[in-house]
Amino acid sequence: MKLIGRTLTSLLLFVVYLGGITYAQTATSVIKVNIPFEFNVADKNFPAGDYSLVQPMQHFLVLRDARGRTVASAFTSGVDVSTPVVTPRLRFESVGGLHVLTELWQGQDPAGQRLMGAKSRTTFAKHHSEQAREAAEGSQP
Repeated sequence: MKLIGRTLTSLLLFVVYLGGITYAQTATSVIKVNIPFEFNVADKNFPAGDYSLVQPMQHFLVLRDARGRTVASAFTSGVDVSTPVVTPRLRFESVGGLHVLTELWQGQDPAGQRLMGAKSRTTFAKHHSEQAREAAEGSQP
């Protein structure tokens, strides 16, 4: 009975150890940015100002206000580009005066993130007005 207890304890410690290593290797990426216009994320409107975008896990994005409070979150999908983006970049689609955050690019990364649902909102709006694109650049801490 003691042998089973020791084996289970050793196995549990090994699993906790591996979990700690995995957690330490997962880097949460943060982009701080000043957005100079009103914008929309996840069907919510936000005023111009300082924000941070946090990607706590793959394909999930959290928008935080200047005080660090979470104000919106969205699921994302991967987007590739032929040349890596040097500095972090946000892509907004401006349709009918509404700026919608559609893509997020980390610095030095050939893959970006497209916000889920952003395409359908802008596709609908394209049929009713002209499309313009604007980008806001950010910085990583």
